[in-house]
Amino acid sequence: MAKKRNRMGTNEEINEAFDNRNDSSEEKVIEVTRTLSQRGKLILLFAAIALIVVAVMIVVKAMKNRAYEGYTVISSVETSGDNIADYVMFAGNVLKVTRDGASYIDETGNTVWDCSYTMKMPQAVVADDYAVVADLNGRDVYVFDKSGKVSNQTMNYDIANVDVASQGLYALVLVGEDCNYINGYDKDSKEVYGLKTSIENSGYPLDIAISSDGEKLFTSYMKIDGTTVPNYIAAYNFGSVGQNENADRLMGGFTFEDTIFPLVDFVDNNTVVCYGDNQIVIYAMSEKPSEKAVIDIGNTEMLGVFANSKYVGFIAAADNNADDKYTIKIYNLDGKLEATAGYNNSFERIYATEEELIIVGDFDCSIYHFNGSRKFSASFNKNLINVVPDSNKLEYIVIFENETQIIKLKRDKDEE
Repeated sequence: MAKKRNRMGTNEEINEAFDNRNDSSEEKVIEVTRTLSQRGKLILLFAAIALIVVAVMIVVKAMKNRAYEGYTVISSVETSGDNIADYVMFAGNVLKVTRDGASYIDETGNTVWDCSYTMKMPQAVVADDYAVVADLNGRDVYVFDKSGKVSNQTMNYDIANVDVASQGLYALVLVGEDCNYINGYDKDSKEVYGLKTSIENSGYPLDIAISSDGEKLFTSYMKIDGTTVPNYIAAYNFGSVGQNENADRLMGGFTFEDTIFPLVDFVDNNTVVCYGDNQIVIYAMSEKPSEKAVIDIGNTEMLGVFANSKYVGFIAAADNNADDKYTIKIYNLDGKLEATAGYNNSFERIYATEEELIIVGDFDCSIYHFNGSRKFSASFNKNLINVVPDSNKLEYIVIFENETQIIKLKRDKDEE
């Protein structure tokens, strides 16, 4: 009995044990209540964070879709008039290209550097911090960076086409007597690769495009085969992958019997867009080419095309029963139609930045978001050459024949 008694304890010990058990239960209840309270606070905290995130997303989306009705002129600089000058975005500023030379103009309208040459038909192409100006149907080519001229050379044959990569490597189509050459050169104008093509076998090269790393090349060839004029798209790789493939670096090709592709363009390092007269074909090419999407445009005549790393599209004359003069179609790179917009002002050029779509006419400029909504539209009282975004998203470089302005967009239509 002693052992049992020791196990059971005395009455006082039993009562104390019950008291301790009750105290422990109360502590557990308090602890559970505290835990539930903490969980409730956490849930409320997460809910508040989620609401803030949603609110921020709504604000960001609203900012992206915001429309501006007016502008103010921040600065203005008189420039020498040149009706045949071309202006392109280059390294955050503007490259002015004429038959007599090229100049680099900063956001204030001042000339940073200029380079003189003599060309009959200068064609400028730009990629990141490098620009190439080639004389089409001539033989001179110049390479520039933000500091000025990097190199130049005079070719043995006339230049028919040019493209440039991000590190300054550029490709030229040269027209020989009985064949054509597609040659690649580094930024110092030293030859990196060369292709010899014949009209009989490959056809005439309509356009070329090189990837941003300079290793991949797309070429659109037009062949004449009896009464038909088939188009052949060829994909080359001049990197290590192509070196292991075959001697001419050809990675694949596509033949079209009823489509002519006058324009091909790499929109990123692994995606190329081919613009045809009745369809737009998008190819993926990390190593070898493969069809990614086809956009059927039927009998629509594309008056201008545009693309960036996310979107591709065109502007065309609107249908006869439409209220607008022009129609803009915007697709993603999977070929899905994302937006359609109407446009009624004059039209000379259209191009896409990574942020927006810019349309320039004789006196008019319109800027669109890629969801089809209009960000800004204005008619100027001077002949407009081009409009280029500044580093500030609300500021633009507006180039007239004899003046360059920096304007800032405003929500309300203030005095212009």
